[in-house]
Order: sequence, then C-alpha cells, then structure tokens
Amino acid sequence: MKIILKQIRNWLRISRKPKYRWIWCLIAVAIYIIILEIPLPEQFKPEARQALAVFGVTGFLWGTNTLPIAVTGLIVLFLIPISGALPQEQTYSYFGNKAVFFVLGAFILASPILRSGLSTRLALAVVSKFGYSQKTLIASILFLAAIMSLVISTHAVTAMLFPVVLEVVQAAGAKPGGRFGQAAFLALAWGAGLGGIATLLGGARAPLAIEVLRKTTDSSISFVEWTLWSLPMVLILLLIAYAILLRIGQGTAISLADAQKFLQDRSSKLGAISRREIGTALVLSITIALWLFRGEEWGLDTIALLGVILSFVLKLANWREVEEDVNWGIFIMYGSAIALSAVLETTGAASALAGSVLASWINSPSISFVAIVAIVIILTEGMSNAAAVAVLMPISLALAAQYGVDPRAMTLAVTIPSGLAFMLPVSTPAIAIVTASGYVPPFQAFRRGLLLKVSGFLLFLAMAKFYWPLVGLNLLG
Repeated sequence: MKIILKQIRNWLRISRKPKYRWIWCLIAVAIYIIILEIPLPEQFKPEARQALAVFGVTGFLWGTNTLPIAVTGLIVLFLIPISGALPQEQTYSYFGNKAVFFVLGAFILASPILRSGLSTRLALAVVSKFGYSQKTLIASILFLAAIMSLVISTHAVTAMLFPVVLEVVQAAGAKPGGRFGQAAFLALAWGAGLGGIATLLGGARAPLAIEVLRKTTDSSISFVEWTLWSLPMVLILLLIAYAILLRIGQGTAISLADAQKFLQDRSSKLGAISRREIGTALVLSITIALWLFRGEEWGLDTIALLGVILSFVLKLANWREVEEDVNWGIFIMYGSAIALSAVLETTGAASALAGSVLASWINSPSISFVAIVAIVIILTEGMSNAAAVAVLMPISLALAAQYGVDPRAMTLAVTIPSGLAFMLPVSTPAIAIVTASGYVPPFQAFRRGLLLKVSGFLLFLAMAKFYWPLVGLNLLG
C-alpha cells in the first residue's frame, strides 16, 4: 500500500508540471460532460444542470490551480453563455458591479503606499523600537503585519515586509530552518493573514462575498459592521499566535545588537520623510475616514475611487508604477466569480445542490452553519481564499434561505474562516512567500499552522454563538 501511495504522489507531482497540464484540462472537460449526462434529482432543471457543470469545472480548476486563476475566470465567462445558462450581456455585466471597483481602488491605493517608502519607514520604525529582545521583536513583526493588513491587502503586506524581516533575521545570525527564523517569518505570514480578516481592505474575498450577498438577498454588510463582527476573534487569535511563536523561538541564540545596527543604518538612509509619504498618509486617512462614516451613504467603491483620484491629482501615484503593482488578473476572476454565483442562484442550481447533497445530513440551522464553516476551513487550504468564497457563497446562501439562517451570518461563515489559511503554500501567497525564504520548512508551516487553524475554527463558532447576538447579529434571520 505504501508503494502504491508513493507512486500516486510521484505521478501527481510530475503531472503538475506545465507540459502535463493537458491531463488536468482533460479531467476538467470530463467533469463538464459527466455532470451534463449523469442522472440528477428532478429539481435540477436543464439550465440548472448547465450551471452546475460550469460550477464543477470551475471548482476543479481553481482547486487544483491547473491554470492561472484569471484564465479560469475567462473559461467561466466562456462557458456560462455558451452553455445557455445565462445570455452574454447578463454574464459580462457583472464586471460593472461595485465589488470590482472597490477592489480596483484599494489595489491602486496600495501602490503609492509601497512606492513612496511609507510602508518601509513604518516597518523599520516599529521593528527598531521594539526589537530589543526576541519577544518584542517577534511581537513587533506580528502586530505590525496585522495592523498594515487592516488597510492593505494581505499579499501586499507580506511582500512589503518580507525584505525587512529577511534582513533582520540575517543580521541577527539566524540559520535557515532554525527556530528563530521560523518564528519571525511565521509572525509575518500569520499577522498579515489575521489582520486582513478584520476589515474589507485586507483581501479580495470580503468585497466579493458582500457583492454576492447583495445580488442574492438585497442585504449587505457595512464597513463598520464587518469590523465589529470579526475583530474580537482576530485579536484573540493574534494573542494565541504570539504564544505559539514564542514557544517556537524559545532557546535560540541570536545577536539582536547586530539586528539593531542594521535597522538604524536602513532608517538613516531613508532620510527625512518626503512630501509623497505625507500626502499618501493624508489621502489614506481621508479615504479610511470616509469608509467608516460615509460608507453606507456614498458606497465603498465610490470612496475608493475618490482616494485614487486624489492620489493622481496630488501626484502621489504614478500610472506606470500602478501598472506594475496591481494584479490585473484578479479583476477577471472577480467578475467571473460573481457571474458564476449569479448563474447558480438564478437557475436554481445552488438551492438544488444544497437540498440534494447537504440536506441528507444537515437538518438544522446550527448544523448547516457549522458544516459550512468546516467545509471552508478545509477547502481554503487547497485553493485561494477568494476562489473558495466564490465557490461556496451560492451554496451557503441557499442553505441560509432553506433553514432560516441570517444570510449576513452565513456570509461571515464563508468569508472569515476562509482567511484562516496558515498551513500550505497553495492556500495563500503569504505562506508561499515565507516557505520560499528557506527559513520555514513546509512541514513546519503545516504543523504550526494547524494549531492556529483549529483555534480559529473553535473561536469563530464561539464568537458566532456568544458575541454576535450582543452586537446585533443573530444566527437565525
């Protein structure tokens, strides 16, 4: 049996190489044909069956990362109208939704924050001030990454802070694979991931989920509500993460004096704070304030675009830099994901799937809620969290309607746990980046991340049961 399993693993590893990609594409084609041909319950009407076939192909391609995520998005946009599930005009219209423009604005705003040196100055200032002991140095990396991820995407924060952490770790004399290096880089990845859960700015999944919620139910979640309903879990998990990181790094001999000297040299080379940094900080502050106090009235997307306009008018942003910094493919994925969710809801495929597959063992609102959380927790380690949200939102909202669960609570059940990706490089670029550093062996990232993930799962369920009712969100709608 061990030999067979080893051969299967070797085949899977070899088949993932680009020249064998056609094998996985053939499997996707087979999935599409099988779903169109196999017997399904009578609630699956022809258009629902077609939508389910598109869903099956998309889930497979996103889950296996066979193709770039944007290319899979293009396949979705091709298959929906060609299958007859939705007409072309309606399919392509989802690129005009508010979520796409909110994320576009947030990504463009991140460019001058990075390019002006504001993020580097902040990182060096915080780590320099608190890096006089191993405990405070780990804490400064963890909490700085979390704070920055409140307003910048998790991936961007990890990329921004990576060179700073790398040079600090090297200056301290830490060895690749050693305990201190592991603790420092996991602090970066965990802090960025956890901070990105607490606001709508930390990643793509939250705006995507809210847009699907609004399109499906006409209800929504404001900027303030999102933070109010997610922040307690994030704060507690940060403390748990800190305790785990201290345990990882304890007993390691490092030279913090050398690390401090390096930070001081880097800080001095930055020079006086520039006009661009000041202007960027001002525009970002104005944008966040408007999100908080005028988000419902003006719209998060409109405010994000206002921040972008101010950045260019004040010559804080440069379009050539923006072109290099923004991952434009994410917007193809966004529009296609929202279109996929819409076609599953419009054709009745989502409710039919929820009723025929999950209803056999889900028989109450609480079980449906816990089941979705558990599925997301597992699924998000095998695909990007935005893709996991796109795949599960239609099904979860159908379950919410069937069992009387507040759709806002079910949206949080999909989106917040999808951010608890701490184990595998494929789950999030943050883990991929730190494991690629050489200081965090993949097995250690898996082992250490499992404890934090289980803690997050239990904390989320406790928060939903005991905290949400106190702040105006009940599980039953």
